[in-house]
Amino acid sequence: MSRILVVDDDRIQRMVASQALTRGGHEVLEAGDGNEALESARVNHPDLIVCDVLMPGLNGFQFLAALRQEDGIAGIPVIMLTSMAERAHMRIGMNAGADDYLAKPFSFDELTEAVSALLAKRRTLQEGLINSMNTSFVTALEEQRESLAAQYEQRLVREIGARWNVDANGDAELRYDHAVVLKAGIVGSLSQQATSSKDVNALVRRAYDAARDTLHLFNAAHLLPAGNDIVAVYVDEPGSIRVRASVRAVRASLGLLQKLSQLRAGDAGQAAGDARPAASIALHCGPVAVLRMSDPLHGGPDSSLATGTTMQELDAMFDSARTSLWAITASPAFVGTMASQLETGRSARATPMGGGEPLDVIEVLSLR
Repeated sequence: MSRILVVDDDRIQRMVASQALTRGGHEVLEAGDGNEALESARVNHPDLIVCDVLMPGLNGFQFLAALRQEDGIAGIPVIMLTSMAERAHMRIGMNAGADDYLAKPFSFDELTEAVSALLAKRRTLQEGLINSMNTSFVTALEEQRESLAAQYEQRLVREIGARWNVDANGDAELRYDHAVVLKAGIVGSLSQQATSSKDVNALVRRAYDAARDTLHLFNAAHLLPAGNDIVAVYVDEPGSIRVRASVRAVRASLGLLQKLSQLRAGDAGQAAGDARPAASIALHCGPVAVLRMSDPLHGGPDSSLATGTTMQELDAMFDSARTSLWAITASPAFVGTMASQLETGRSARATPMGGGEPLDVIEVLSLR
């Protein structure tokens, strides 16, 4: 429903126009002259004005000129009514800013059709303006977002660069020409016997504690997490009278198997016929680099990582031990460092992940 202001000094003409528009479903306001109409337009903001031309005081042309000068109501569409059919009067009305012209006498249908057409035209213009404004607004927002994003990225890059430059020398690298490396899988066979995630978490925590204690007991130089597994690095210090690294690694392996077997038996016992060892362990030796990785950007705790061909070969041996259900697997290079101190068993071949030459692996049973 639209609000329409009818302006005419003739009460009968006002009543006729108002009745026609009310039947058309519009809300109708009335004014008897131009001054009254101007005040009503300021207060009520009608959607459209139907105005007679010939009125005492402020006539229709003067009212229209005054209307077009006032902010807030200047855009209200106006239909001029007149009994004068001369083209000159029509031109005056259109030049003054009238949107349509209707000659008296007019029928109800003529008036309602003219009003409906003008209101529809106004709605179309408003929708077009709104769409245009929305498009411009969205475009402006997108441009602003891209500008802010670019500024943020530039600042972030500067901040990150500054922090990495300051702490670039904070990472340490230890290189060992010859180290003994041990990789142990301590979770698999234990977690399968737990009945709930809470039990699994408690069991894994106890297994890791036991593994760290045992591996440290035999003087591991580094203990490194490797997912659900753990890696220990043993080295021979020049001039040291300690037991050789290879012997300590074997003793640590045997001690770890004993600890985890006790842990498994103490919690749920080993199922009858279960041939899985308490842990899968691989032993190898060769050049190894241990990297200490810091996080200067986020300030998190440092972590360490062992790298090199020796570690890749160790991973292949470890996978072979887990698949073959061997408790301890060693490379021929490692077994060669132990001379006759090892009791060995079966042998097999292991293929490194991603291809490469197959590796010989040997089952280790015990120390002699």
